[in-house]
Amino acid sequence: MTTISAAGSTLTQQLYQKLFDRLNLDGDDALTLDEISAVDAGNVKVSKAFETFDADADGRVTRAEMTPADTFGADTLNALIQAQSGSESISDQEYLADWFAQTDTDGDGLVSKSEREASADLRRAAAYDAGYATDRVLMTRRGVDADQPLSVDDFLVGRHLALKPTQISEIPPELQAGIKEMLDSSGADVGPTPPEGAPAQTSPEQIAADLAERASGPDGGVSFLSREIEDLRASEAARIAAAPMSDALAARLFQQALNSWTPREGGERPVVEANA
Repeated sequence: MTTISAAGSTLTQQLYQKLFDRLNLDGDDALTLDEISAVDAGNVKVSKAFETFDADADGRVTRAEMTPADTFGADTLNALIQAQSGSESISDQEYLADWFAQTDTDGDGLVSKSEREASADLRRAAAYDAGYATDRVLMTRRGVDADQPLSVDDFLVGRHLALKPTQISEIPPELQAGIKEMLDSSGADVGPTPPEGAPAQTSPEQIAADLAERASGPDGGVSFLSREIEDLRASEAARIAAAPMSDALAARLFQQALNSWTPREGGERPVVEANA
């Protein structure tokens, strides 16, 4: 399995840095409990999230502390994408129920468009960081107005269709020729002219190699091709940098911190009211 390196920048880390900037109202180099509580005012568990971020327990959360590398670690980030994988140990309905519970951050029994977009942002960042995506696809049912808040009954779970490399590489030569002809004709007038010396179209052999690489990831996941993942990451990093952080995405990141909380040595510290 491809794992996330705890060193260096990741897209998930970039999201947490944007959350830091959003919360850092006074512009100094650290967040206070009051500033972190602004994500979810009134949540009595806010001090647990604060403790999760505050790695050195000095009562301040610095920018360096508010990163998945320090706060959650590579194992937790990989667990996030693994939890979204197509594991046969969880049914599609259980998978959907779990996704809905996490996405419905305000607990009103519906997921708004902004909540769905926040979930997609987090899942996409985790997938690009890990190098593979889940093979389960969440879709709205036919006829549903996706701009409206939706109930769990408005969704269903699909699956990516995965061809085996042998379905391309071991077919009779005459059929391989037919595939190449189809590829040549379908792409003749689409996209830029390939560089001189480059093959005009993808060959059946290259398709087979790509399918093998996509299938090389963990069970229940589809690997990104090595030649495409860096461009995907760069494009997503630019999108994250340009987009404002929504309330829903801030709440999802805060929720992830709460889910990662464990008591410090010596037992659980008492919950501290943000304005106490």
